Amino acid sequence: MLPIKKIYIDSKHRTKDSVSTSHFKYDLPESFLMPDNTGFYVCDVTIPHSWYTVEHGINDRFYLHVSNDNANVDLRPNMNYAIILYSKQYTGSSLALELTTKMTNVLTGTAYPASLTATYSAATQTISIATSFTDMTFKILTADDIKTKLGGTWVGDAYNENDPCDINSEMLKLTSGNASYNTHTNPFVSGYINLQPIRNLYLHSSNIGSYNTIGLYGCRTIIKKIPITVDFNYMIVDSQLSGNDFMDCSRVTMKQLEFRLTNEDGKIVPLHGANVSFSLVFDIMDTKQ
Repeated sequence: MLPIKKIYIDSKHRTKDSVSTSHFKYDLPESFLMPDNTGFYVCDVTIPHSWYTVEHGINDRFYLHVSNDNANVDLRPNMNYAIILYSKQYTGSSLALELTTKMTNVLTGTAYPASLTATYSAATQTISIATSFTDMTFKILTADDIKTKLGGTWVGDAYNENDPCDINSEMLKLTSGNASYNTHTNPFVSGYINLQPIRNLYLHSSNIGSYNTIGLYGCRTIIKKIPITVDFNYMIVDSQLSGNDFMDCSRVTMKQLEFRLTNEDGKIVPLHGANVSFSLVFDIMDTKQ
């Protein structure tokens, strides 16, 4: 016989030592020992879409290389920038304006002040970056460039190549290969601008279940995948279930539960104080399946 059949979870009632409303602990009023062949699934999920287009520690950096067209390669400048963008909600136009402003700031006092301008095209959902100097060359780094630090030639702002927190790859769609130089006559044009870089949320728990799931980065604590189906400032509601959503929690003693809400890369998605709620439903599993 099950000691409990359903637990209603709401991060509003998290413990005082919880990290945030997307990384929290939840105390049960008493301990529950689940018997053999007990399974559970997550349902009735409601999550406010309250994270921003650009979030600190997730995707707030823009990687730029600036040089010139000097025939003597050895005399070309090697200026590199990991530009930090403000964490907030963006449209295509406001993102282009932010890029222009930040590029102008970092290039002030160099040979190319106020030289780069970003422009958004609603017709193609792309961002173009052009230079006003005829001898200037520049690169918008790809994921491969960032990973290799421009083939080992990067000199400039320090960054972690294993966790670059960039907009270049996911938002500007520079996912592979190496960037070529852009010039006065050959401006940069992005791929399709992705203003919803988080496509799914993943609910984790490290002290419930038998770890019979696996994420893209090898994580074994995912108990629910939640597709992002609404825009910013709306409520995500997910009650979809399949037979494979039923997970084993046999012989687990539950008193304090811990939950994390992450993106595809396992990074905590900030809800900025908004609360998440869901239900845990328990039942006896059919051992013949």
